[in-house]
Amino acid sequence: MTSEVDDGVITSLDSGFDALPENLPSRILTRVKQILVPLTVIILTWYVAATLIANPSQLPSPGATFQQVVTILTTEDFRGLTALDHLQLTLQRAFISSTVGLLVAMAGGILMSTNDLVEDSISNWLPFWMTTPTVVIILLSMVWFNFSETAVIFAVVVASTPFGMVNMWEGSKDVDVDLLTMADAFDASKVMVWRHIYIPHLLPYLFGSYRYILGMVWKMVVLAEVFGLSAGIGAMFRYYFDQGELVMVFAYLIPFIVVVLTIEYGVLKPLETYLFRWRS
Repeated sequence: MTSEVDDGVITSLDSGFDALPENLPSRILTRVKQILVPLTVIILTWYVAATLIANPSQLPSPGATFQQVVTILTTEDFRGLTALDHLQLTLQRAFISSTVGLLVAMAGGILMSTNDLVEDSISNWLPFWMTTPTVVIILLSMVWFNFSETAVIFAVVVASTPFGMVNMWEGSKDVDVDLLTMADAFDASKVMVWRHIYIPHLLPYLFGSYRYILGMVWKMVVLAEVFGLSAGIGAMFRYYFDQGELVMVFAYLIPFIVVVLTIEYGVLKPLETYLFRWRS
């Protein structure tokens, strides 16, 4: 009997390893197609539009823009910073803001689902909180925190948190009661309940909240930099727009898009596949 079981385990492991080389290239190829096909369409459309307009001050060509991209990545600007330096500053602000926003959203959402007083208090303010114009929040934050980096982080956290909080709140309320009843019947500890019930259930909501918050953070950080900072991708957008150099605006936009796509398809997608591998 033991031999049969061992043979079955070895056979299943072998088949699993044999499947890896087949599935992995297929996933990579699919991922590459998802990126390259839309990107090719965008560049071709951009080239045709630039050719038809024939006015670089309105729409620079892809070729001229990519030449500027190489220049800004390798050459320091009037502040002594390259495009990579500005991009690093923007990414730092985005990472801090999204992390703080997610933590606040998690705490608020879980508290709202477990405490009626907290739920009644926060839920009454959520519509106002979620509909306050982002620009107003950014402008007020810049005044309150004297156009500093803290102003950017504060504004982004305030504006993005309620959306993640609602998601976590709904997810926390949707936990399967039968599973909790079964865990209670078997005297499962709180650690076991959280590990085997709450965390697997909340993980999709947590991941969805972070994706949503991060999507808002990218736009808000750049917008806040446009309004009140002297360094960062948004600050360079404002500077070169004021100078009327649209090709430079496009040039700073491209590395930003490349990094966002890299994080999405190189970090978040593989992480999502790994975390939810149990579903298959």
